[in-house]
Amino acid sequence: MMQIVQVLKEKQDFSYTEAIIADGILKKGMDFEKSSARKIAKEIHVAPSTLVRFCQKLGFQGFNDFKEAYLKELNYTHSHFTHIDANYPFAPQDKNVVIAHKIGQLYHECIDDVLNLLSHDDLQKALRLLNNAKTICLVSSGVQSEIAQTFKDKMLKIGKCVIVETKMDQAFYHACYCDQTWAFVMISYSGETEVTLRVAKKIKAKNIPMLALCAYGKSPLSTMADVVLNVSTREKLVENLGNFGMNISTLLILDILYANLFNQNPNQNLLDKIEASHEFELYRRSENEVLKDR
Repeated sequence: MMQIVQVLKEKQDFSYTEAIIADGILKKGMDFEKSSARKIAKEIHVAPSTLVRFCQKLGFQGFNDFKEAYLKELNYTHSHFTHIDANYPFAPQDKNVVIAHKIGQLYHECIDDVLNLLSHDDLQKALRLLNNAKTICLVSSGVQSEIAQTFKDKMLKIGKCVIVETKMDQAFYHACYCDQTWAFVMISYSGETEVTLRVAKKIKAKNIPMLALCAYGKSPLSTMADVVLNVSTREKLVENLGNFGMNISTLLILDILYANLFNQNPNQNLLDKIEASHEFELYRRSENEVLKDR
């Protein structure tokens, strides 16, 4: 995944004129919001059409499309990278309780990230995609597969068929032979893992509905998915202490999806869940008054 600011700074495969445009955009920062294509072009001494072609080279339809995405990225990074370092949230000298509070604060900030990145339209699309599916297949080769299992457990109790696939070869074969009644949820922080993309390409080729959970910014996976829900995007891929942000983000998004799907028929789903759980969990008891069922 390559964010816009990073692309502008690296200037890979940029011509001399394109490098000047990139520097001009970076220099303006948040003031870019007040600028039109004509004004920007005049300030950096290029034709407006040259600026538009530059935006198109970066994968956008035109200047306005680029401007919207660039400002959204700036707003996100300026608002959410000021507190706990997600990669190294605690120090060697920190006491136990200090570490506990720092992890709690990190979780709080990551939850805010997810909620701020979540749009009503994308959530509606994701819910429609899952609700229309008879079989939902979650694909993850990372530790998030264990989190995906909790989503599966909840969904099974309200009668939804969910598969969690951690082996990419088997996920690929599912994609080969499934039909339009399936939907896939691809979980990948970078959205760039080669074997995950191989599965996603097969899903895309067969026109099977696909939801992606991945980092903020454009990536190969996000461009293939029908809808994307972004996780908190603070951590490096490897140089971090525990993937705290990705893990709590995945749990939150899957719980949001489950809660909304549950709430489409809340009374019946609650009745079905309680009856099925009581029928299986015959000997589950507690003397704790808070925990006791009626």
